[in-house]
Amino acid sequence: MRTARKPLALAALGLATALSLSACSLLPDQASHADGPYPQTFDAPYGSATIKAQPEKIAVTSSVDFDIAVSLGADPVVAPSFSDNKPSPWAAEALDDAGMDTPTLYDAKKDPDLAAIREAEPDVILATGLDDVEEHFDELSEIAPVVAAEVDATWTERTAAIATALNKVAEAKDAVHEITDEAHEVASHHLEFEDTTYALADVKADSIDYLSYSGSDDSFFTSIGMFPDSEAEDFSADEHSVSKPQVDKLDADVLLIHFPDDGQTMLDEDELEDPFYREVKVIRGKHYTVLDDKTFAALTNLSPLSSEWLLENFPGDLNKAEQGVL
Repeated sequence: MRTARKPLALAALGLATALSLSACSLLPDQASHADGPYPQTFDAPYGSATIKAQPEKIAVTSSVDFDIAVSLGADPVVAPSFSDNKPSPWAAEALDDAGMDTPTLYDAKKDPDLAAIREAEPDVILATGLDDVEEHFDELSEIAPVVAAEVDATWTERTAAIATALNKVAEAKDAVHEITDEAHEVASHHLEFEDTTYALADVKADSIDYLSYSGSDDSFFTSIGMFPDSEAEDFSADEHSVSKPQVDKLDADVLLIHFPDDGQTMLDEDELEDPFYREVKVIRGKHYTVLDDKTFAALTNLSPLSSEWLLENFPGDLNKAEQGVL
């Protein structure tokens, strides 16, 4: 039995309500305001940060933070590259559309590049999407105030936190409502998605990562009527590996599976034709889609920009998977 989740429409409504309230926290127990927008203090699980005035120079530490900042009309001065020393495709397009410059990019593998961030002399550091923010919070805080979020925060919650920090409330409301409207449009044209369960998996060397685990950000899917499979409750952010004998745990209505291009993995795409894997109903019925790197990156780095890109480019592949047409 699957667990009912809050659709994006409701999440957006809650966010819009929060965004409409002045001198009020956008994330519960995360931000507090004095009179007017500044100064304001954020109390993250890793420490507090006080932003004294409107930030002019913004550093970001993840592609999600980069996307959110750009979607709100902010132009970061330094950011990690997404790949090949470039921003994400959706961020690059948004920068171009807005006539904004690409910031100084550092190698994302440095996670984060403290020297590059320090050299940029930012007024604020956005780290709501930095996976190991707890490890770096103190050293980042020595450079500038750090805006962080809970590890399991949704992209709407991250957007709310960043909108608060940058005084971009109106822009955040517009961004969320635009995506909500697009999601409603997609759902109305794809009624087959309603109440369809999904599993998102990434093939690794020794196992398969079950990435639609309980607590993951499922807002893109719930916005178009889909829900995580009931097996999601058996996995978490800390424990989400599927071994070969457990492969039947991927048996949702629709399976979304990614095969990395580099390195040896537990199985190759061609092996889905193997009788062992075809015992899994979702594979036997061809109700799966193999995710290219761009789509996988968008699904695992949800933001206003990647969500918009997915709504424009992914429904066709989902439709084929739901229909069992490879």
